[in-house]
Amino acid sequence: MLVIGGVIWGNNPADDYFVESHGVKTPDAYWKVVIRGTGSDERAIAWIVPNTQDATRKHLDNYLVSVDEIERVTSEKIPVSDYAKHDKPSASWLIPHGCNKG
Repeated sequence: MLVIGGVIWGNNPADDYFVESHGVKTPDAYWKVVIRGTGSDERAIAWIVPNTQDATRKHLDNYLVSVDEIERVTSEKIPVSDYAKHDKPSASWLIPHGCNKG
């Protein structure tokens, strides 16, 4: 399993809470890609999550995108097979039973 993520900088002054106090702009969104499997079994799932109070786990499926979309928005090259870049699952993957990261 490979997990890759990063920020999306924007020009939304409404979320720049720390510019005045610390001189630091706040990202407008975060992205994450999870890749599992190899070869013809490789699968990927990706999200672009806005940096808002509404962006909670129960809304996570609203932020699903394809890996192609992540690459387009970020200009990053994600190391996933071309056939898997176009997939966008209809729901986030289930958290395995016993996983304490839920």
